Amino acid sequence: MRNVVLRLALPSLLTLGLLALGSAPASAHASLVGTDPDDGSTRATAPSSVTFTFNENVGNAAVAVTAPDGSSVKLSELSAVDNAVTAQVAAVDMKGRYTASYRVVSSDGHPIAGTVAFTVTTGRSVAQVAQPEQDTFLHRHSAHVLWGVLAAAVAIALLLMPLRRRDDPDHT
Repeated sequence: MRNVVLRLALPSLLTLGLLALGSAPASAHASLVGTDPDDGSTRATAPSSVTFTFNENVGNAAVAVTAPDGSSVKLSELSAVDNAVTAQVAAVDMKGRYTASYRVVSSDGHPIAGTVAFTVTTGRSVAQVAQPEQDTFLHRHSAHVLWGVLAAAVAIALLLMPLRRRDDPDHT
């Protein structure tokens, strides 16, 4: 009985260890730690600048702000200093939901991109454009799901292998 438990436990623990090791987050990439205006915030007036703050220094920055009617807002004086990227925003007079998108390159050379949204409550009313569809959980994590299914198949095969030997009439 002890031998069977060891045969089943060892492959299971090995599989769990490989899963834990393979799904560790990539810590070398920059990640967004703050924005001004804050993501999801509501403001009385449109901001005069947008700032993205990261957990490490970034470079090769690009920023775009989209107005509630879908038009691009004019930006000037884009700067990427250390871990902060700031762009001056031209005066706008529309109320509604704005989006501010960024694309930077982290110190390890990987591009990082994202979008935050904020709402302005004063200004002229405009027809809001439809928001783009967000990626689903499955789209964002498809590689993790694939590795999980593969690991589960290997674990099941390893767990069933001792049972196959037991049923084999040539096995003594």
